[in-house]
Amino acid sequence: MFNTVLIANRGLIAANCVRAVKELGMKAIIAYDQEDAESAAVRNADAAYVLRPTPDYSRPYLDVNQIVDLASELKVDAVHPGYGFLAQNMEFAQALKDRGIAFIAPKSEGVFDFANKHVVKAYAARAGLPILPGSESFVEREWLFRFANAIQYPLVIKSVYGYGGVGMKVIHSEEELEAGFNEVRHLCDRHLKCSPDVFLEKYLPGAQHVEFPVLRDAKGVTIVLPEQECSVQRRFQKLVVETPSPRLSPQMRSRLESEIRVLVNRLEVFGFATVEFLIKDGHAYFLEINGYIQPSHTATTLLTGVDLVKEQINILSGGDLEIDPGLINRHGHVVGSFIYAEDPDADFAPSPGVVERLHLPFGEEVYVQSNIFSGAVVSPLYDSMVAKLMVRGLTRKEALKKLEIALREFFVEGVKTNIPLMRALISSEEYAKGDVTPTYLDRPEQRRHLVEQIKTAQEQEIAALVAALSLHRDGIEESPVLAGESNAADISAASRWMNRRRSTPQV
Repeated sequence: MFNTVLIANRGLIAANCVRAVKELGMKAIIAYDQEDAESAAVRNADAAYVLRPTPDYSRPYLDVNQIVDLASELKVDAVHPGYGFLAQNMEFAQALKDRGIAFIAPKSEGVFDFANKHVVKAYAARAGLPILPGSESFVEREWLFRFANAIQYPLVIKSVYGYGGVGMKVIHSEEELEAGFNEVRHLCDRHLKCSPDVFLEKYLPGAQHVEFPVLRDAKGVTIVLPEQECSVQRRFQKLVVETPSPRLSPQMRSRLESEIRVLVNRLEVFGFATVEFLIKDGHAYFLEINGYIQPSHTATTLLTGVDLVKEQINILSGGDLEIDPGLINRHGHVVGSFIYAEDPDADFAPSPGVVERLHLPFGEEVYVQSNIFSGAVVSPLYDSMVAKLMVRGLTRKEALKKLEIALREFFVEGVKTNIPLMRALISSEEYAKGDVTPTYLDRPEQRRHLVEQIKTAQEQEIAALVAALSLHRDGIEESPVLAGESNAADISAASRWMNRRRSTPQV
């Protein structure tokens, strides 16, 4: 077993890792950027060490040499990379190995590179799993049009070492191809320094996205946990997770679980992994294996009672998988929303700033994990996810109602969030029926339509008042005198509305 683990990440996943390490009786050390000095991970770790900014890295969390040197100096047994950043960086893994430090990521006899999407896909095909048509991996532009013509449009350009939606671009026509290729290559250079290689894959519009968490120890004991439905996304990043999937038939579930067992046993997976599929018209296609812990891991823990982060660390520290499959809960339903500090009306642009006020929802089987608090600063430099809101119910209908109410009670002031959009989505008839796909929220008019549907009479009155005041200001903004009168009128009108609202009994 490990004695000391260094966590090389930030945000919610870093806090999750700190807690898991401590619960296993190990010492949790966090390496952090100065901007994260007040984070939950830093506050709760047994020890914390600030990472120095350097000219070579825009973000200290990408500084492989500094983190490896720190881990070596502290004589830690292992480093947990969480997800993103260094979780799929094989140079980082090798540098730790050279210092005799374990890397908490899945292994396959120490030689198989799970981070390489193209290699994993090719192996899955050899193992008999159906895959989408795709190309070889390449770097040179000369292969781009040749492969694209063979696959046909629409297609997606993927970085071989992509993660979390980074390094992917959907291409609908030849006119978009070269610009898309350059964009992905730029992202490879910016976020995925270990390799510039990309490959092409047939794009499947309207497909359902499901993934199965898997645990497998050194003795070959394997547990395939209930699948997660992750079909609501923006820029290939998940916004909503459900487990189990409401649209997967028992026959399809059984078949995919069997195929997963065959694949992970042939690969001799050691640790935790997530096996992902796209499903359309009754056909399932292998997508990838992710070896890092997923942001959606909390949903599986709430449904089954299995703490995936703790089990991952336990297995990779030499422990056995001692979970009795018969004791894993597979009943009930969990649905959760990822809360981002961003503006859906501005194409999901990040909304950094100071959190002035924060009110969290409360209730039976309502769970919130958040790295923000009143007074916290949301940085513009990092991923904008600030909370995970999960609920559990006996049925899907009950869980959706709980999540809708919880989103209504979740209040953040000072930065914009996607909470109104998530509440509108969960409340919609389309979501209740399961008529959503990963591109469902891509169109701005669709997002606006959803939010308009849930506005109350009072909210509509506020919107009308704000619009009227805005028009009034626009009409007189050139006159300083009138502008002053306008401000007074605005204040008077708003005061009258608020007084009227206070005097009206609130139900």
